[in-house]
Amino acid sequence: MISIKARVEKIIYRNEDNGYTIAAVLSEDEDLTVVGTCLELKTSFNYTFKGDFIYHKKYGEQFKFEELEEEKPESLDEIEKYLASGIIAFVGEKTAKAIVERFKEDSLEIIEKNPDRLIEVEGIGRKKLEKIKSSLESNKGIRDLSLFLTKFGIGNSSIIKIYNEYGDEAIEIIKEDPYKLADDIRGISFAKADSIARQFGNIDPEKRARAALKYTLLTFIYYGNSYLEKDELIKQTKKLIDVDELVLDKEINNLSLDDRFFVERREDGQVLCYFAPYLRAENYISGKLKTMLKVDHREDQDIDKLIEKIQERQNIKLADKQIQALKDSVNNGVLIITGGPGTGKTTTLKAIIELFELLEKSVKLAAPTGRAAKRMKETTLRDASTIHRLLELGFTDDKINYDYEEQESLDCDVLIVDELSMVDLMLMNSLLKALKDDTRLILVGDKDQLPSIGAGNVLGDLIESKKIPTVNLTEIFRQSQESMIVKNAHLINKAQMPEITNSKDFFMIAEEDQNKSSDIIIDLVSKRLPSYYNIDSSDIQVLAPMKKGAAGVNNLNKKLQAVLNPKGQEIKYGSEIFRLGDKVMHIKNNYNLEYKIESSEYMEEGEGVFNGDIGYIEKIDESENELYVRYDEVKLVKYEYEDLSELMLAYACTIHKSQGSEFDVVVIPIHFAPALLLTRNLIYTAITRAKKLVVLVGQYKYLQMMVKNNHVNKRNSKLKEKLEND
Repeated sequence: MISIKARVEKIIYRNEDNGYTIAAVLSEDEDLTVVGTCLELKTSFNYTFKGDFIYHKKYGEQFKFEELEEEKPESLDEIEKYLASGIIAFVGEKTAKAIVERFKEDSLEIIEKNPDRLIEVEGIGRKKLEKIKSSLESNKGIRDLSLFLTKFGIGNSSIIKIYNEYGDEAIEIIKEDPYKLADDIRGISFAKADSIARQFGNIDPEKRARAALKYTLLTFIYYGNSYLEKDELIKQTKKLIDVDELVLDKEINNLSLDDRFFVERREDGQVLCYFAPYLRAENYISGKLKTMLKVDHREDQDIDKLIEKIQERQNIKLADKQIQALKDSVNNGVLIITGGPGTGKTTTLKAIIELFELLEKSVKLAAPTGRAAKRMKETTLRDASTIHRLLELGFTDDKINYDYEEQESLDCDVLIVDELSMVDLMLMNSLLKALKDDTRLILVGDKDQLPSIGAGNVLGDLIESKKIPTVNLTEIFRQSQESMIVKNAHLINKAQMPEITNSKDFFMIAEEDQNKSSDIIIDLVSKRLPSYYNIDSSDIQVLAPMKKGAAGVNNLNKKLQAVLNPKGQEIKYGSEIFRLGDKVMHIKNNYNLEYKIESSEYMEEGEGVFNGDIGYIEKIDESENELYVRYDEVKLVKYEYEDLSELMLAYACTIHKSQGSEFDVVVIPIHFAPALLLTRNLIYTAITRAKKLVVLVGQYKYLQMMVKNNHVNKRNSKLKEKLEND
C-alpha cells in the first residue's frame, strides 16, 4: 500500500449517502486525482492517503485510497483555519482566533492533551468548556470508527448511525458479529455485513443463514409490510445467499428466538413470518374496534332538530352525505369520513363538533403531525394536538415508546382524528389503547392520498373491510368548483390528465432538461411568482418526488438558499449549512426540545417540536454553536449543536414530508424518477397541498405516467381480514 501526503485543492464529486469522493489534490511532486470513500474531506487541508494507483479509461491515472489520515496544520494561519472549520463543535471563527492568540503553535496539543486550559481563553466559560470537552471525546470515538470502517466502503451517514447505535463499543461489537450491522443499522446491506464477516473470517453458516432471513424480512418490513409468507421469505433470501432451502427452512423455526419476530402457523396451512410488534398491533386494533362498534350510542334528543339548529347558526346548507355523516357520528362507536378536496370535510367536521357540544359531550381533536394539528385548530377554532402529544408518547434511545398504559384512558366522550391516511399500525395501536370502549372515534382522511410511511395501510384496510361505517363525501361545493386545483385533483383521481390551460391557479412550464428545470424553479420562487402574484417567497413551497438529482430536494435546497439567503451568520453541520434567516424543517418528533412563546399579552414555556414543523432561523450564537428557530411566528426553539441532525433546509421538501400540510403556492418538478415515485397518489398528494396556486415544471410525459400509474404497493397486512372475521 502506497502512502501519499497531499493538500486537497477541490472536491470534484461527493456522494453524501455513501461517502464516495473524488478530489483534486496537490502532493509534493504533482497534481493528482484521488478517489475513495471517507467520512469527510475538506479543501485546503492536508491528508496522508494510503492506497494505490489505478487507471480509469475516461479520466486516466487516479489514486484510489483505502485509508486516510488528516495531517495536523503547522502555521498559525493553518491552525486557526483548522479550528474554525467546524472540526470541533462549539468552536467557531471567533473562538478559534482567540485560542490561537492565546496558545500560538501549542494550540492543538493543548486541545488534545490538556483541554482544561481552554478556560484561559477569552469567551470560553466553564459551561462552554464542558461542551467542547464532551465534543472532543465523542469526536474521537467516531473518528476511530471512521478509520476502521472506511476500508470496508461504509459511508459517512452509515458510520454516524452505527456510532449512535453502539457508541464507543462499536468496533468490538462489529468484530464479534458483523451481521449485527445488517440487523440493526438501516442502510447497511446484508452483502456489506457478509463481506466484512468474510474479511474477519468470522462466518458461522447457521448464523449467516439466520442473519440473511432477518435482513430480508426487515427489508420488507421497512416498506410497510407486517409479515412475509414463509415460501416468499425463503425465495427472497436465496437472492442474497446461495444456500439450500432446507437450511433456511430450519432457521425460520429459530426466528422466534429473537423477540422482534414471530412465526405464525395458521389453520389453513399458511406460515407467516411476522415482525412481532405488528402482529400484536393487528390483533389489538381489530379486537378493540369490534368492541367499540358494539356499544349502544343512541341519544334521547332529536338529532334532526339539532342539525337544523347548527345550519342556522353557521349559515350553511349541508348536503345529504354531510347530514348522514353527522347522524352516523352520533349513532356509531366508530365512523370514517373520507373525501377529496372541495368536498366539505372541514365544514362537516365543524358541524359534528358543534353537534356533540350541543349534546354536552367532551370532544378532543388530534392529527398525526404538528402542521396537520395546527391546520385542524385553525379550521375548527378548537384546540387540537398531535396524537403523540395527546397520548404523551415518549422516546427511549431515539425510538418511539408505544407502550401506552391502557388504564390511563383519555378523558373525552369523542375523539376526532384528522389525516388518518398518515397513521400507521403502531400509532393506531397506541391510539386505541388510550380509548375507553364507549368513546366515540371519528376518523377523517383522504383515502386517495399516500399511505403512511410506517407499516400498514390502516385507512385503506378499515374502509375495505366494510365493517367500519364510512361516509364518502363526493360532491364538490360551489365555492371549490372554480378552482382548477380542485378540478384537476379529481381528474387525476379518475385517471384523467389535468387540464393544463395555464389558468390563474394551475399551470405547467415544459422543460426537458433537469438542470434547466431547477434553474426555472429558482427563478419562479425568487422572482417571477413573488412579482406577478404579489406574494413573498416564503409563501411558496417546492415539493419534489425525490431527494436526489438536479431537480431533487437536496440540490434545490442548496440553490434556493444561495439565491434567497446567500449571506449571514451560519453554522456548519456535516455537509449542511444553516444560515440566519433560513427556512428549515424539523424532521423527527422530539419531546425534549424546549420552546418559549412570548408576547406582550401571553407567555408560555414547554417542550416538544414535531416532525414536519417548518420555521425560520431567527438567531445564531456562533460562540456556543447554537441556533434558534421560530415556528408558527410565536414558538422559539433553541437547538444545540447535537440537535442539528433533526433540522433540514426546507425551501424544498419531498412530497411525502408534505403530508398533512397546506401551502399557498406549490411548485412541483416533474422528471424521471423510479417507478415507485411516479404514481397517481404521489402527484395527487402534491397538488392537494396547494391552497392558491400549483406550478408544474418539467416533462409532460412523466406527468402522464404518474396519472396512469395507479400502482400502490400492496402491503402485507391481515388487519382487513381480522376485522372481517367475526
